Amino acid sequence: MIEQLKTTIHQAIIWGDSKLLRECFYKLKSLTSEGIIFSPEDIDFFINLLEQPKFLGLGGGWYFAMLFQLYRESLSSAQQDRVNSAMLIAYDCLEKISPELLYEAIEQAINSGEEMQMKECAKAISSAVSGLSHFPDKYLNLILGLLQENRFLTSKGAWHLLYILEIENWEFLSETQKTQLLPLLESSYSSFTDWMAWFVISEMLGEYFANEQAFQVLCRLKNIEAEEPRSLIPHGLEHIVKDSHDQQLTQKAYAELLQMKYDPSEQVRDEVNTSLQRIANRGIEFDAFL
Repeated sequence: MIEQLKTTIHQAIIWGDSKLLRECFYKLKSLTSEGIIFSPEDIDFFINLLEQPKFLGLGGGWYFAMLFQLYRESLSSAQQDRVNSAMLIAYDCLEKISPELLYEAIEQAINSGEEMQMKECAKAISSAVSGLSHFPDKYLNLILGLLQENRFLTSKGAWHLLYILEIENWEFLSETQKTQLLPLLESSYSSFTDWMAWFVISEMLGEYFANEQAFQVLCRLKNIEAEEPRSLIPHGLEHIVKDSHDQQLTQKAYAELLQMKYDPSEQVRDEVNTSLQRIANRGIEFDAFL
């Protein structure tokens, strides 16, 4: 199997076929998760690929890092040293990865229905911006564009592209970038089909934005018809109550939570009660204000 994939990798490089090249490395990553062991000759083959400019131009630095980020832990000390040196080359190339190549890879992930592929695309962006003190517009614009594409919103693992903004890069987003992001989080919310996307957006609104504008978005989203995405809105309101330093905003968010106790959906009411209990556990009292 590995020998066949190595042959196909050579063909992909000769043909300049980035899609075929990615398919080979996705397959190799799947094989490593199944416990397959690379021979020393295999490792030499992959390291030597980094000496080929055409391989790197097709995104090879990303694919090499994708394959060896975790796998190198299973290698001998000598092999780890070789791979670690090669990873420096891979990471340097990864910093230069183009949004066009990433978009092509995301399209491939959508078509495949494989969440692992979408997750790897998100990790590629994270690695490309690692060490920067800002989040480049070219990558944010890529994500903003995807938030307007229904095929992306309904794809498996789409939430990974939002998660990297929330967890790893929020402090590096400019106020202008956050302003661009906010309305698209609202307009795309109902179109996602993965509960994790609803969870991440609700958390971004309540914990990270945590302002009047985000509160108003949550108030509008709590009126959407679909039960499941509506059930994640209490999570965002809860974060405003617990994390906001604006007392007036905190009180308004708590009042909205209380109103949601009468939602027609049992699932939504259960989430409201869970959020109210967590707020109570924090010792936050509002009876004097409401």
